[in-house]
Amino acid sequence: MTVPPQSMFTEAIAAARAGDRTRARELFTRLVRSDSANAEYWIWLSSVVDTNKERIYCLESALRLDPTNRAALRGLVILGARKPEGKEAQQVARLPRKMAAAKTPAQRGGGRRVAIPWRFLAAIAVGGILLVLVGVIAVPLASLLRPRALAPASALATLTPTPFDTPKFGPPTWTPIPASTLVNRTAVPTELAGTPLAFLVEMTPTPTPVFGATPRPDNPAYQSALTAFIAGNFEASQDYLEAVVEQHPDWPDAHYLLGETRRRQGDLVGAFPAFDRAILLSSYAPAYLGRALTMLEFRPDRPPVDFDEAIKADPLLTEAYLAKSDYLAARRLWKTVEDTLQQAIDAGAATPLVYVRLSEAQINRERLEEALDSAVAGSGADPTLLEGYLAVGRAYTELEQYASAQWPLETYVAYNQEDPRGWAYLARALAGNGQPEQAIEMANRSLELKERYALAYLARAYAYLELGEGQNALDDLLNARRYGVEAYANHYALGKAYSLIGDYREALKWINLSISETLVERRVAEGYVLRALVYESLTPPQTEDAIVNWYWILDLKGSSPEARTLAEEHLFQLTGRRPTRAPTEPAGALPSPTRTRTPAATPLSATAIGVTATPSRTATIPRTPTRTPTPTPSIPPTTDLTP
Repeated sequence: MTVPPQSMFTEAIAAARAGDRTRARELFTRLVRSDSANAEYWIWLSSVVDTNKERIYCLESALRLDPTNRAALRGLVILGARKPEGKEAQQVARLPRKMAAAKTPAQRGGGRRVAIPWRFLAAIAVGGILLVLVGVIAVPLASLLRPRALAPASALATLTPTPFDTPKFGPPTWTPIPASTLVNRTAVPTELAGTPLAFLVEMTPTPTPVFGATPRPDNPAYQSALTAFIAGNFEASQDYLEAVVEQHPDWPDAHYLLGETRRRQGDLVGAFPAFDRAILLSSYAPAYLGRALTMLEFRPDRPPVDFDEAIKADPLLTEAYLAKSDYLAARRLWKTVEDTLQQAIDAGAATPLVYVRLSEAQINRERLEEALDSAVAGSGADPTLLEGYLAVGRAYTELEQYASAQWPLETYVAYNQEDPRGWAYLARALAGNGQPEQAIEMANRSLELKERYALAYLARAYAYLELGEGQNALDDLLNARRYGVEAYANHYALGKAYSLIGDYREALKWINLSISETLVERRVAEGYVLRALVYESLTPPQTEDAIVNWYWILDLKGSSPEARTLAEEHLFQLTGRRPTRAPTEPAGALPSPTRTRTPAATPLSATAIGVTATPSRTATIPRTPTRTPTPTPSIPPTTDLTP
């Protein structure tokens, strides 16, 4: 039997990966017709057909041709067409998760790392045997970005007892597992790269109904409107809904959906009356949310009061909390974001995405341990939520637990290669984990996706600092400032870069500023370390100022073990004795460090930059008065808010 050209098979695989299912289905069908005895063709065809019945037929055909084909068996098990046979078959169906007894750096960092995604993705392009790249995917991979979503619902679930209540989706509350006992999943194995996350974790996906809809199986027009809405055909959905509201003007959900179809088509003026009607009928909570989102299109500078009205009408309306927090996050009001999401949790409206977004707010408020707890809680509750892997990786990166940060970030970029955030954070983790060359490669990948991306420049600068390339690091750090990063991470790195190239005046300026911008004692100690080293490098050395900084490191409870060891070694070299207690400072000396945020650094004197030979302890280090941080930080965060 004639074998079709390999180029057709390659083109078909490329079309499937690009999301062109129509073209891929056409090519795979032609391949199957030309060689129906090729099990591999049947397996790939199963990934682009439309119904489960067709998928099962394709996979059964492959299994008949190759009874030992584990890929086909795995797909049939997932689709429920066959039961796992024995321990091995059960392992084929899903990837088991590891349990972590406690959340420690050693335990988090001990998982097996995967190869960098582009390598195993290239291997997939060659090896057609990996059906799991798209194996039995019923919907685009992007649908996995919605919690617990695999495919559109074949029938609407019962949402509310009456058409006048806000529909409730899923259980009314999510009970988060304590972060110390949550699963510690390993990265996606090379042979399973590209497989939808839902196929690799131990949870049962459930359909995602249309938000704000009420089940009305006896009304064909309403059902057709929902079908068109799910398909993204808002024009057709609007036509059906206009007929529905004409026949049933007392249905608030129909008016809400009509307003939503108009809003999504850009008809903002037409959306308002529909939302207003739904609100007048029953204070319909989704309509308040729809009206708030519409109002933002008109007045993006004015916070819509309807966010709070939606929450008041239905305290369990998670979407309202998330929409409000997104509005606040875009304005970097992180304290209010955290309060809003905590309100959702307290009300019982917490979903995995709520915990993931809470983690972002906590990172920007430097509540790093809590941010990790929130990220792990969200990702652990829904392992198919791709954003959860990014949140876990970011939290570990900010805590400088870089080995633990790698596996979730590698998983994230394996599934979302078009998001520059993932590559930038992976670059930062690799740089911190002693892999600067790979970090530069990842940062470059991020910059290819977004040319003026501050986080990518920042990550690449940290890699250059690891390599001792101060000027390259400085160039990238200045670009990071130019494109949006004005916070501790950039300013600390600027101090380090300037010290590498010998510009100690600038180094001290940026070190002082970085210390003033953080509440995290570990970071404060890092600033003292760098500043003490600069003082020792001045000509002549400012030994007394260096000694004060080394002692301050020992005074800080949050100093890292590495910083403490370094302080003890330098104090022994400078004083000839092992430190046992903080020195008694003479009159006029600087205060000991505090845990509160310090103000911006005062201008440096000539003594502070080493112009004179007389050491000084009165003008080199800014004083540290107590200060309570405000809800709106004056310094923009290091995280990027652009989607």
